[in-house]
Amino acid sequence: MIFRKLNRYKSLFFYKNLISKNDLCFDVGANIGKKSELFLSLKAKVIAFEPQTKCFPFLDKINNSNFTYYPFGVGSKNENKLLHLANHLEVATFSHKMIDFYTTENLKWKNGEKVIVKKLDTLIDEFGLPNFCKIDTEGFELEILSNLSHKIPKIEFEFNEAFIDETLLTLDSIDKLGNYKFNFILNETPKFINKNWSSISEIKEQIINLKKEKLHGNLFAKLNL
Repeated sequence: MIFRKLNRYKSLFFYKNLISKNDLCFDVGANIGKKSELFLSLKAKVIAFEPQTKCFPFLDKINNSNFTYYPFGVGSKNENKLLHLANHLEVATFSHKMIDFYTTENLKWKNGEKVIVKKLDTLIDEFGLPNFCKIDTEGFELEILSNLSHKIPKIEFEFNEAFIDETLLTLDSIDKLGNYKFNFILNETPKFINKNWSSISEIKEQIINLKKEKLHGNLFAKLNL
């Protein structure tokens, strides 16, 4: 319990440098809402998007007037799409590459459900431009961000060993939108690897040179206004 409280304190300290009171935050791929709850603790307004029906009871329990969620997946176009479900609640994906790479004895993909998918641009047109957008969609980040046309001030997205090429393309897609700087964390440790925010060329070189085995991290993009 003490360890979990310490981790939460460290996460709050980390995110308070990225999220201010009354900021609008999108939580794309919210799962059971742990990041949403973290953002709400910073007095942000949070709109979560999670298409996996097993997650809805957890999201329903988040009793905060600054929180709403919608049962949408987010992707490259507005459509209905099959969401593939693993035997672990925290893992669901639209990506066949994700399934091929991460099928193991302990992680299997036997089920699926048809869900509504919307473009991130569509959600922005409907709900407003977020100050901060977190994206954790198990290998579908490129499809989401390569079709974005709005300059979101701060973006967070997950990357891992199976999607290095896609990660580099995602960084390029963000960089084309405006004057962004980049940083990253590894293994959910809430501390930036770099002391200073990096250019697109610098961050891409770092990602390429990381040890790939069991690589997992989160990349952050910050728009310089």
